Amino acid sequence: MNKKIQKLDETVVNRIAAGEIVVRPCAAIKELVENSLDAGSHTIQIHVKQGGLKSIEIRDDGCGISKVDLPLVCERFATSKLKTFDDLYHLNTYGFRGEALASLSYAGHVKIISKIAESQCAYVCEYEDGKIRPSTSIKPCAGTNGTLIIIEDLFYNNPIRLKMMKSSSEEYTRMVDCVMKMALRNTHVSFTLKRDTQIEPDVYTNGKDTTILQNMKMLYGADMVKDMYETTINENDTPYQFQCKACFTGTQYSNSSKASSSSMTFILFINGRLVDCQPLKKAIQQMYAVLINKQTSPFVYLDLIMDPTTLDVNIHPSKNEVRFLHADPIIVAIVQAIEHIIVAKSAKQTTTTTQLTFHMVSSHFHTYTPTSMTLIPPTPKEPIETDPKSKKISSDSTNSNAKKPFGTNLDPSRTVRTSSRDQKLDKHRYHNSSISVPKKIPQSTSFVSPLASIKFPRQIKLTSIELLRQSIDEECDADLLNIIRNFVYVGTIDGQSSLIQHDTQLYLIHTRHLSQELFYQLCLYHFGNMGTISLEPEPPSIEDLIRLETNNEEVIEYVIDLLKERREMLEDYFSVRLSSTDPLRLETLPILLDTYVPNLDYLPQYLLRLSTEINWNDEHECFRTFADEISKFYSYRMQIYSEEDGDSEEKQHWAIEHLLYHAFKTMLVPSKHLRQAFVKLTEVQQLYKVFERC
Repeated sequence: MNKKIQKLDETVVNRIAAGEIVVRPCAAIKELVENSLDAGSHTIQIHVKQGGLKSIEIRDDGCGISKVDLPLVCERFATSKLKTFDDLYHLNTYGFRGEALASLSYAGHVKIISKIAESQCAYVCEYEDGKIRPSTSIKPCAGTNGTLIIIEDLFYNNPIRLKMMKSSSEEYTRMVDCVMKMALRNTHVSFTLKRDTQIEPDVYTNGKDTTILQNMKMLYGADMVKDMYETTINENDTPYQFQCKACFTGTQYSNSSKASSSSMTFILFINGRLVDCQPLKKAIQQMYAVLINKQTSPFVYLDLIMDPTTLDVNIHPSKNEVRFLHADPIIVAIVQAIEHIIVAKSAKQTTTTTQLTFHMVSSHFHTYTPTSMTLIPPTPKEPIETDPKSKKISSDSTNSNAKKPFGTNLDPSRTVRTSSRDQKLDKHRYHNSSISVPKKIPQSTSFVSPLASIKFPRQIKLTSIELLRQSIDEECDADLLNIIRNFVYVGTIDGQSSLIQHDTQLYLIHTRHLSQELFYQLCLYHFGNMGTISLEPEPPSIEDLIRLETNNEEVIEYVIDLLKERREMLEDYFSVRLSSTDPLRLETLPILLDTYVPNLDYLPQYLLRLSTEINWNDEHECFRTFADEISKFYSYRMQIYSEEDGDSEEKQHWAIEHLLYHAFKTMLVPSKHLRQAFVKLTEVQQLYKVFERC
C-alpha cells in the first residue's frame, strides 16, 4: 500500500529536533550554562527541583537580553553568534546554532527575565513552542543586570522520555557532574548549584581567578590534588600546531573502592568547549591500564587549544562531539607526554637501583649475568639442574630428562621470517622448551596453557592457585590464540608497539599489554618455583627505595613492618628475599622469564604497592593481586640505554622480538580483554583492491 508523502507540521518537526538537543535535564543545564558564559557572566547560580524535571532556574550577571530581542530568543536558528557559514571556522563562543532555547520551549514551559545595563528595568516573557505564549506579552518588571531563565515541567508533552528518567536523584547527579566540569575550567566565574529546599550548595566556586588546581581542590577534594600532575604540551613546530594544558592523577590516587580503569574520569575541553573524544579517551585508558591497579580510577583533565579552521564542531546538534584534523598524531603526542611524566614522577630518580648488577639463578633455566638492566641477547650455556631442597645450582647435572635447546625438533617451515629471503633465526634460539606450536586452534577445543606441561621440582597443590590457573584457560580467546600461535613477526615500531602478520592480516600489537598478561600467567605457573635475581654488590635498603615514592614516615614504617611480617611467604612463594637484619634490604627478585630483567626504575613503586594493593586477608585474592602487581612491574617498558655499558636500541629491539614475542607465541594464553591490544591495520585483499584501482 503506497502512502502519500506529506510535509510534517512545523511544530512536529521542532519537537522531534528538540529531543535530539535536550536529551535529559543535564543537557538543558549544559546549554544554559554555555549561554551564560557567552554572555560574559561572572556569577552563575543554578537551582533545580526534582532533578530538573519539575523546574530549572539559572541566573547570571551577564550582558542580558534586550527587549527588542526577546520575541526572537526562542525561535529556531535565531542567534547573535553566527552570520555566515564561514563563521563556523572562527568561533569564539559556545553556542552558534540558535537551537537551545527553542528546543527547551518545545520540551517545557520557558520563562525569561532579563535586563541589560542600559535599561531602567527588566522585562519578563513566557514561551511555548518557540513563540511567546498566547495571551501573554513582554512586560516590564524588577530585576538586576543579567538573565534569569526558568524551565518548568520538562518533557511534559513527551511521556515516553519522561518515563525514561530513572530517578530525580540520578538526574541531579548528572547535573552535578556537568556543572563541576564547566566550573573547573572557568576559574573566573562563580558557580553555585543547589536542589529543592537545601540551603548549602552541592557545587560552589568563588570565581576569584583561582587556578585549575585550586578549583579542582574545591570541587573534587584535596586528596586528588596530592597526586595530581600538571603540564602544558606545546606542538608549535609541527603541521598540527596545538597547545594542551593537562592535569592528571598519578599512580597513587584512588577515587573509590568501586572504581576501575574503565571508570576513568575524563574531562576534555577543545577551544573552551566541553566535548567528548572517544579515541583520545581510549588511548589514555590503555596507557593507564598498565601503570595503575585495576581498582584505581584515574582523573584526567585536558584543555586543548587548536586552530579553529582544523576543528569541526557542527557534528551533532548537542555539540558534544567534535572532529579535528591530524587527530592521530595529536592523540599520540598527548598520551606520550602524560605517560612520560607519570613514569618520571613514579620512578623519581634512578638512584641506588641503577648501580645494581644482577645475578640470575633459575631453578630450571640457564644462569645469566647481564651487564646492565637492558635486555640483551643471552650467551648460551649448558643446561643446569636445581636441588629442590637447597635451591642451589648443581653444575654436575645428570638428569636424563633434561630438556633440549629450543628449536631442535622444530620444523623450519614454522620459524619466523623477517625478510623475503626467508632467513631463519635458528642462530638466535636460546630458550629451553619442548612446547610445540599448533597450526590451528579449533574453536571448540578446551585449551590448557602450555605452561601446565612444565615439570617443576616442587609441586604446588593449593586450591587457590589451581583455580587461578584454571581461570586462565577458561578466559582464553580462541581467535586471539590462533593469531598468537601462528603469527610472523614483522618489526618493532617504537618499543611500545610492534607489527605482526597473521595469514593475510597485518596487526599493530601493544607489547606492554601482552607482556603484562604473560607475566601474570608465568607468576601463577611458576608459583613456589621461581629462580632469583640477586641484587649486588650491596642489596638496596627498603627504606631508601620507598622514600623515592613517598616521604610519609607512617607509610614507610607500615611498609617495612608489613614486609617483615610477610618475609617468609614472599621468599617461599615469590622468591622475594629480604635480609634478616636491620636495615631491611631487598636481596633478590624472582625470575619469570629466562634472562629478562624488569625496568628497576619502577621498583620503589612496586614495593609500595605491595602494601597498598594486595589483599592479605584472603588466600585466593592475595595470590591473584600479588600476581597482578608482579605482572605490572615486569611488563615491558622501554629503558634508557647506555652505549658505555654496551647497550643499544638494536639490542632492545632484539629482545622484544626474540625474547618477548617468542614467549608470547609459545606460552601466552590470550584472554578476551587483550583484544584492545590487537589493532588490525590492513589485509592483503584490501591492498590488492587499492593496487588494482591504481
